[in-house]
Amino acid sequence: MKRIYVIEDLCNGCRLCETFCSSLTKGIFGGETSRIKVLKLFHEECDIPVVDCDGKCIRSLYGEDQPTCVSLCPTGALIYEEKEEAISKRTMYEVSKREHSLFKVIAPWKWPFPWRRPGQTKVRPGGGGSP
Repeated sequence: MKRIYVIEDLCNGCRLCETFCSSLTKGIFGGETSRIKVLKLFHEECDIPVVDCDGKCIRSLYGEDQPTCVSLCPTGALIYEEKEEAISKRTMYEVSKREHSLFKVIAPWKWPFPWRRPGQTKVRPGGGGSP
């Protein structure tokens, strides 16, 4: 069964998920009625989304099979998948962030390398992927 998983390292604390969740459930933009709460841990300088939702929101964006909060997350910190796929994405994230520092702040499945196609290992001089 699909559910929403969180990769805390990727959360930037923007609260888009929290804001739109409350908007879809109660018609009010604010975290009070949201089923997602982003906890700010100032002493550790991190943000942790806590999800109390099955991912079956009122509507999804772009005709995707994704809850709105997952679609709107700019970093890819929220994942709506089966457990095995969520584990696979977490593993992909850990490998990717060792490969390139950009993936310490965004998920490779949300914003793939613009200069490399999936499966391509060699980077062309000057940026772009091979033709």
